[in-house]
Amino acid sequence: MFTVLHRFLSHSVSQKKFPGCVCWIGNDRQTLFFESFGYAQVIPRKIKMKKDTIFDLASITKPIATAFSIMLLYEKKELDLDTTIEHFLSPFKNKINGKKTIRELLTHQAGLPAWFPIYLLPEDKRIAFLAEITTGKNEVVYSCLGYIVLGKIVETITGLTLDTSCYRMMYKRLGLRSTMFKPVKSHNIAATEFGNSHEKDLASKYGNVAHVPWRDYVIRGEVHDGNCFYAFHGVSGNAGLFSNAADLATIARAFLAGEVVQLSTVRLMNKKYTRGKEKRGLGWVIDPYPGILSSATFSHTGFTGTMLLVEPKKKLIIILLTNAVHPKVRLGVMPKIRETVVKITDEILNTKS
Repeated sequence: MFTVLHRFLSHSVSQKKFPGCVCWIGNDRQTLFFESFGYAQVIPRKIKMKKDTIFDLASITKPIATAFSIMLLYEKKELDLDTTIEHFLSPFKNKINGKKTIRELLTHQAGLPAWFPIYLLPEDKRIAFLAEITTGKNEVVYSCLGYIVLGKIVETITGLTLDTSCYRMMYKRLGLRSTMFKPVKSHNIAATEFGNSHEKDLASKYGNVAHVPWRDYVIRGEVHDGNCFYAFHGVSGNAGLFSNAADLATIARAFLAGEVVQLSTVRLMNKKYTRGKEKRGLGWVIDPYPGILSSATFSHTGFTGTMLLVEPKKKLIIILLTNAVHPKVRLGVMPKIRETVVKITDEILNTKS
């Protein structure tokens, strides 16, 4: 049934769009397609991709670690969505971003810029810097910085590091074995970039990068994201989570069933809160493939080449995990591939029905 998809992913590997991938497609009851292709690593030696290979999820951390944690605290009445940042983080008191709210952070409308290499600043100045950096706009700007702030709010409320909070509040309860921050390097993990040249080039536009201990090896088992790795030791609200396809399927199914957060909270998270091209829910991108899947669809992607997508009306789950930034970063490769996987899947399932 999924021969066309199998052929497309095999072809993508042979055309060197990415070294390898794992694709899982299913619903709340069945696994419909689950295959691995290519290699988890190609340099310095080739390592075959497996179905249980663990990936650096990059920005999928935002919904399934940070936003989930925030919403669990919301359910416990430890925060309100319209509570301001300064209520939790003292460096934000009386600063320009202090009055921004949890809701605005979750929907990327708090006015924080998309990115800044925070690790260029002294450690004791980093959070205070986030209190004052702003675009001056309230429109949607997809912001890693905003989710770093959300991660710090989780840590302030719980008194625990974000990774410990996520494990205790969610991942342990769901019985997940391969979902974690800072994985053991001996695990079966897909490689990302050889060195950090992409990050270094970006950061050099913002200041002197000579003091940064740049990585000069194949990154594997360490988070690729520079702010997470250099500024926050591998645990941050914007990136840092590792997982595999089977665990992500478990998370997606549990979320749909109201077993991560309550069903009323699921509905709250999956609403569209923004106007314009960027449709944002609380942690999720809403309606990412108009004209292909229903407007109820929600998803998130990651810079390393990852995607988690859910179409709740059909309870369809599409997981595509690639190591697209290995051994070097090439921009613009994944959007078309993701869309093609979604199109092929939709056509197959429509034909079947």
